[in-house]
Amino acid sequence: MESGTANLLNMLQARVRKLCEEGNWNEAMHAASAGVDKARGALGSDRESKEALAVSLEVKGDFLRQYGNLEDARLSYLESLELLSETEGDHTEQQARISASVAVVYDSDGNEDEAIRFYERGIELFERMDPPALLDVADLCNNLAYIYKSRGDFESAESLYLKSLQICHKHLGPNDEETAAVCNNVGALYLAAGYSEQAREMQMMALEARIATFGENHLETAQSHANLALALCETQELGEAKKHFQEALKIYEGQLKDAPMDYATVSSNYAEFLRASGDEKNANNIEKRAGKKLKKVS
Repeated sequence: MESGTANLLNMLQARVRKLCEEGNWNEAMHAASAGVDKARGALGSDRESKEALAVSLEVKGDFLRQYGNLEDARLSYLESLELLSETEGDHTEQQARISASVAVVYDSDGNEDEAIRFYERGIELFERMDPPALLDVADLCNNLAYIYKSRGDFESAESLYLKSLQICHKHLGPNDEETAAVCNNVGALYLAAGYSEQAREMQMMALEARIATFGENHLETAQSHANLALALCETQELGEAKKHFQEALKIYEGQLKDAPMDYATVSSNYAEFLRASGDEKNANNIEKRAGKKLKKVS
């Protein structure tokens, strides 16, 4: 990308982002639209003017997606991609970025087939860069894996999750929050697929990473305690499962206003666990306690 076009992108992004942060959505929309209108008015057959319009359309698409206008965001992104495909020069990075954005729009809109197509395109383009944008590849692999998991295609989901995990582990380290999140996702996949031991190990890794990253009392740590407890139930380590259920609930109760639904879910799972263990009395107590605390919050 020419320096003038790159500067335009940076200025537009900075202005629209600033206005969004200020909550000035109308002005942000005006700024994004003005950039497109100006670039469209100056459009010629030269490379620079085509790149300027493509950049402006991407910025507008980003705003529209953030604002929740998915259809118009999609149209802006697709027009930008079409312009770039017709323009001489190496636009791999921008095409990768926009393809990923289009994938997220389709994913958010429930169009899984198109989301898969653009996620795969984004991955291929990010890998083609020199050097490859591997952390972006990891992010898209994680998103794409979730779609395949929801479709019951565990083999494809596993391959993508493990690719994402390998990249995060190598480039961010074992205790990074992104690494922990992917470990958690792999663990959830294994649990759903019936691979209890593998699920246990992945959730243990996620918990260790989140404790190292966030500390003992963070909501992310609570989630990992709860997910590990479910895996431990499947491996029949019931004493350890109970301990992790209790740790999760203790953290959630301390921050109940921030995660009432998560607290309700873990309380229900713990009560079900206790009931399956023959402890009806404590199962009822957990449900009553959760009901009282959630009522206060609501």
